[in-house]
Amino acid sequence: MLRRVARGARRLRRDRRGTAMVEFAVILPVLLAIWAGMTELAHAIDEWRKLTLLARTVADLTAQGDAQNPISTGVMNDIVASATLVMRPFDTANVKIIVSAMGVGVKGATVIPTVCSSVSNANAIPRITGAANDLTVPLGYQTAGMRYVLAEVSITYTPMIGSALVKLAKGVSSAINFSSSVPWPTRGGKTYGTNTYTEVVMPMTNAKACDGTAP
Repeated sequence: MLRRVARGARRLRRDRRGTAMVEFAVILPVLLAIWAGMTELAHAIDEWRKLTLLARTVADLTAQGDAQNPISTGVMNDIVASATLVMRPFDTANVKIIVSAMGVGVKGATVIPTVCSSVSNANAIPRITGAANDLTVPLGYQTAGMRYVLAEVSITYTPMIGSALVKLAKGVSSAINFSSSVPWPTRGGKTYGTNTYTEVVMPMTNAKACDGTAP
C-alpha cells in the first residue's frame, strides 16, 4: 500500500500537464491590467490633445474679431459650437468654455491682467470683469497696453475601462478633470483711445473696451 502511494506521489511530481494552465491563470490578471492601462492612457491622452486643440481653435477664431465690436452673438455662438467638431468623436456635453478679452494696463502693473469682457457656454460662468488676480500675463504679452484673448476650456474625463479599478483605490475619484488655457494675441477688433493695440470685445451686457469707453 505504501509503495503504491509512493509511486503515485512520484508520478504526480513528474506530471507537468497542468503547469501551463496554472501559470496562465496567474499571469492573465496582470496581462489584462496592462492592456486596460495602456488602452485607457491612450484614450485619455487623445481626449486631452483634442481639448488643447479646442482651446487653441476658440482663441484663434475669437482673436480674429468680427465686422463689428462687440462680436455679434451669432458669431460667438458659432465659435463656441466649434467644440462639437474639434472634439469629435468625444462627447462635448460637459465641456466648459470661457473666452475672455484681456488687457494689460497702459500705466502701472503689466503682470496682473484685466478682464475686459468675457463669455462662456452654458456649462461655465464668464469671468468677472476687472483685475484677474488669479492670473499672470504670459511672457511675451507683458507690454503696456497689450490686448489678447484668453480661452479656458475644461472637461471631466471618465475612464472608459478602468473606472471600476479606479474606484477600488480609496480616496481616488473615478472622474479626472482635464483643462487647457490658451492666450492668443488679437488680430482683429479695433483700437480704442490712445492705445496702439486692437481689441476684441465679447458680446456681453454693457460690454465695454478695456479703457472703459463704450465700443
